[in-house]
Amino acid sequence: MFGYVFSKKKRVQIQNAQKTFDEVNKFARTEAFYTELAVPDTMTGRFDLVSLIAGLIMLRLNTVATEDSQKCAQIFFDVMFRGFDHSLREGGIGDLSVPKHMKRMMQGFQGRSYAYEAAFVTGKNAEGEVLSHEDKLNILNRNLYSGALAENDPVLGACFEKVSMLSDFVMGLDEALLLEGRLSLPRYESLDINTMNKKSVA
Repeated sequence: MFGYVFSKKKRVQIQNAQKTFDEVNKFARTEAFYTELAVPDTMTGRFDLVSLIAGLIMLRLNTVATEDSQKCAQIFFDVMFRGFDHSLREGGIGDLSVPKHMKRMMQGFQGRSYAYEAAFVTGKNAEGEVLSHEDKLNILNRNLYSGALAENDPVLGACFEKVSMLSDFVMGLDEALLLEGRLSLPRYESLDINTMNKKSVA
């Protein structure tokens, strides 16, 4: 009986994590990321963008710091990387090479999550030092654009503003909705400083 209850709860958690990951993927497919913000429209570029969005979700789950939230974070991570595994195989990566790619992707995701936490959540590095705006731009440039953009590139600045507003939105998500898989990310167009200011005044 108890095993059945547990397995049923686990199945629901997996379903919720899948719905959350589907929403992340849907948002990451927004064309403007690749046209207006010049995210490389390649397998690597798409992985980097999904990692950014999913990393913010993981950070929000970790701020809840309950047993359920930690389980949900792990299940979300597992669901996400099963999705990456499937994408690699669909992309023609051979079975023998997939584990090597997956290991590198997991390490990359974890490294990016720490970097994005510093740039968009805490504003501090691992030593507790406050990051400058240039430091934060460099983190975004290095992790989303592989360092290809100039520091003063307006595209980098525009992307930083979008991600900052997305981070604020995610970190303010209701934890119950997130744990239940009822994530609804804002439209790309609404991540605008004027729009956000109007909402805060209303």
